[in-house]
Amino acid sequence: SDGTARIYTKTYLNATIEQTENGEYEVVITEREKPLSTLDFLDKEFSNDKAKKDLKAVFGDCPFDYSKPISLIGRLLEISRVPNGTILDCFAGSGTTGHAVMKLNAEDGGKRKFILVTNNENGICEKVTYERLKRVMEKEGYAASLKYFKIGFVPIGEEGYWDMADALLGHIRELVELENGIDFDHDNSVAIVLTDEELAEFMARISTQRRKGAEAANPRILYKGHNVILGAKEKEALERRGVRVETIPDYYYPELEG
Repeated sequence: SDGTARIYTKTYLNATIEQTENGEYEVVITEREKPLSTLDFLDKEFSNDKAKKDLKAVFGDCPFDYSKPISLIGRLLEISRVPNGTILDCFAGSGTTGHAVMKLNAEDGGKRKFILVTNNENGICEKVTYERLKRVMEKEGYAASLKYFKIGFVPIGEEGYWDMADALLGHIRELVELENGIDFDHDNSVAIVLTDEELAEFMARISTQRRKGAEAANPRILYKGHNVILGAKEKEALERRGVRVETIPDYYYPELEG
């Protein structure tokens, strides 16, 4: 009577109130997992001691302090429920994230990719991060490929920019690999041609494969330079073999701008 009455709503873990098509409300029971908390990661398998054992299994010793265990990163990846995503780790350290991604892919058939970044202090990228992933791939036989790139900020003026742009043209292959997450050296499903001569060699190669009954070995995607022109016969041959052609974007070629 004094206007102070309040209505309280209680929310249950496995029940929600939803509105039906006729405007009425009903209680819907849904099976949901208990929300995760830090208490779920107190088990010793998520400890730093476990991380040291992970590294010792690869190197025989522990070349990096404060690494994370594979089990911890793997569990976080499972929680994300993204079996085909790209995982970015800007503080790669010993490379646990990459190790965990490859391990989880092998276990659940996922196609996750990873990008690791480190400042290479004390040579950690070459001596620990890259070396760890390389050894793990060889030892476990993971279906993965691995490349690393050196990046940095180069302050240059307009004149220096064009010199740098010309130099980058010599690394088109690596830039295409980096942008698309592919590896021309180890993945037979992709190929690249940057000149008319390379295109002629490619067409001759797939023609030879067809005569030998190895057409299944043809790449599924062919990346071509923007100035490589396909003739009608070449287009027809590629289409017949199920090869999709992707033209490398103009922004790879800065001389086209302006």
